Amino acid sequence: MGALLSKIRDRMRRAGGRIDQYHEAITFAEAGEDAPARKLATKEVVETEERPGKLLVMGRESNFSREIIDYALEMAKRMSYEILALNTAPLSCETFQLFSSSRNKLCNEFRTIAAENARAFQKEAEELGIPFHHVVKFSDPDEALEEIKKEYNDIEFVVSDSEEDQASNRVEDRERARHEIFVYSVV
Repeated sequence: MGALLSKIRDRMRRAGGRIDQYHEAITFAEAGEDAPARKLATKEVVETEERPGKLLVMGRESNFSREIIDYALEMAKRMSYEILALNTAPLSCETFQLFSSSRNKLCNEFRTIAAENARAFQKEAEELGIPFHHVVKFSDPDEALEEIKKEYNDIEFVVSDSEEDQASNRVEDRERARHEIFVYSVV
């Protein structure tokens, strides 16, 4: 079912691009410009109009859980998305105002660890032919999400790990530990 929806979505994008080209060709023809009109009417849809959307995968600090990696890879492959993997650390300037050298060292270490942890995720994505990009932000996850949405305007979905369950809550509720994944549509 997901593959069918993906094909329909791709065909609708292509049809929208063709309609735009036909409107442009009609405008040229009405203005008496036959050569550009013929050229546009027969031209294939430009590749940039068919660029895939991005699936933003928000890890927990410097890590991506196995569950979120598997889910994101399956969704990106099924929906023809690129993956934008995001690691965040709330290391604001206010936190380290007096110790700027410590902040720089800590940020560099975090960036290195996050890159190492994302490497396996990236390798699996590349094996499946899924474009993969990794970004590190030094802010709260919600702030980082807003920054990313401004930087990349083609994010269609966000996938994130749930907050860690408190062990005491699980014992009280007599539940087994479970891992939840949240998926949000970006409007």
